Amino acid sequence: MPWTPDQRQRLAVEKDILEKYFPGKVEWVDPTGNTKVDVTMITNSNQTYCLRLYVPRDFPNSLPIMVVRSSPSPMPSWGNNAATHTLGRNREGFLVICHYRTEHWNSEHTFYETFMKGRLWLEAYEGHLSTDETMDSFLGHMN
Repeated sequence: MPWTPDQRQRLAVEKDILEKYFPGKVEWVDPTGNTKVDVTMITNSNQTYCLRLYVPRDFPNSLPIMVVRSSPSPMPSWGNNAATHTLGRNREGFLVICHYRTEHWNSEHTFYETFMKGRLWLEAYEGHLSTDETMDSFLGHMN
């Protein structure tokens, strides 16, 4: 699917922001079609994950889907679960994580903000693994 001129301009801005804050850790997958953005994250406990964001066709108007594309060990088989802030698995089998509520998304949000929420989710996940506390105890209710 080709992007409109306005979408291409916004994607260029998003690319610049991501490269500024995640230098050398960003990969664009199929940037002219079914665009996905992968960002490698290293958590506070020095674990490496890759978060993937699926760019919606009506970008930036709709909430993008975010998944954990790779992790140091297999992700749990959590379904749509408010306590773990997960939305099941996508068609590629990756765990979908909640980062914004649909009703709180607007076109002013950036990929950077979205990936930072994903980073917070990863830290909460690792906190859960090490303490057995609930994800909610680390995240509370995200907007």
